Amino acid sequence: MTIRIAQLGTWHVHAKHHVESARENPATEPVVVWDGRPGAARTFGDALNLPVDEDLARVLGRQDIDAVVVDTATMEHPEVIAAALSAGKHVFTEKVLATTGEHARRLVELARTHSRVLGVSLPRLLDPAVRAASALVAAGAIGEVTSSRFRYAHHGAVGVPWIPEHFFDPRQTGGGALIDLGAHPVYLAMLFHGATPSHVSATLQYVTGREVEDNGMLVMEFDGALSVAEISMVGSALGYSFELSGTAGSITVGPHDERLMMRRGPRGPWEQQEVGDGGDAFNLWVDRLLMGSSDADHLATAVATTEVLEAGYRSAASATRVAVASR
Repeated sequence: MTIRIAQLGTWHVHAKHHVESARENPATEPVVVWDGRPGAARTFGDALNLPVDEDLARVLGRQDIDAVVVDTATMEHPEVIAAALSAGKHVFTEKVLATTGEHARRLVELARTHSRVLGVSLPRLLDPAVRAASALVAAGAIGEVTSSRFRYAHHGAVGVPWIPEHFFDPRQTGGGALIDLGAHPVYLAMLFHGATPSHVSATLQYVTGREVEDNGMLVMEFDGALSVAEISMVGSALGYSFELSGTAGSITVGPHDERLMMRRGPRGPWEQQEVGDGGDAFNLWVDRLLMGSSDADHLATAVATTEVLEAGYRSAASATRVAVASR
């Protein structure tokens, strides 16, 4: 069976990577690209040798299209994803699923109604070090996790930006560093703490004077635990790290490299931990598609991620601690 895919949108920097993934996976084949922006689909299609169709309704009406990959502007996700699901197409989309919890929940329900497989790119969940750290936490290696800290940064807003300027347009993105980079610490925090935070507090900055924030911090409150996410588009280089502190030990990854280190007790030696294989978000969605069902836990995480980020923006706007909708 070959799953024939339409690439919907070329707005996101990962659109090219998703086409490449579809060509590398033996079960999938990209067959056409659409983009609502004049000329965008043609430029993208010519570069990747992919046929173009500038009529979304015609693309979604094609019987030879089984699924779509959505890489439109984030603010367009609810409309485009809903149209694809209603047309009977399976959907994979770049994070976040939507900018509001209400829209995210509606899309999940629509996928369920039409029995379509919906997947969202949450790539750090599939990192080898994250998987290994999660297994250590589940095994009780560091006791109860009482705090965590995540750092996710790049230099996309300074120097010679490597991300397009439209990433700084709130009418397209719904936000800046928090909704883009902050999604990763949010779903990782929920993984390691095993829950959705009850409340959040956020502080956002506008270092480069753009319409969206390029620097910020989000504090997430769990029962008996705190998690801090530091996100920035004004770092000097790519940066990713996390720390987990528990009642019986600690785990770290980065920032100098992505080795997984663990220390038991207050004075135990730091020891490097073995990690296994990682995974790929697109290929995981394809596997679910071939199985014929969405991953309910995955979709719950995608929705909760949007809800936490939405609460974070409300917190920053009001300078108050805000409850998360799903709690």
